[in-house]
Amino acid sequence: MASEILMERSNIKSRLVPLLPEIDAGCGLALRLDIKFSKTVEEIFEENKFQYENRYIVEYNNKSRKPVIKPYDLSR
Repeated sequence: MASEILMERSNIKSRLVPLLPEIDAGCGLALRLDIKFSKTVEEIFEENKFQYENRYIVEYNNKSRKPVIKPYDLSR
């Protein structure tokens, strides 16, 4: 997809993954990447007029297979 290509060109490791059922029961895709790139990705999305619905932080704690999902504060 276009977002993955743009991330690769910007040397940002990412990949498209199925949307977790904890976020949405419907089908969909999410762009998975390290949070340290969030500002750069935001700029790339704005420049290319990409839109997204929400952002989340997904953490796996203590070797648990069930992630902890937190909304990513868009006002940062």
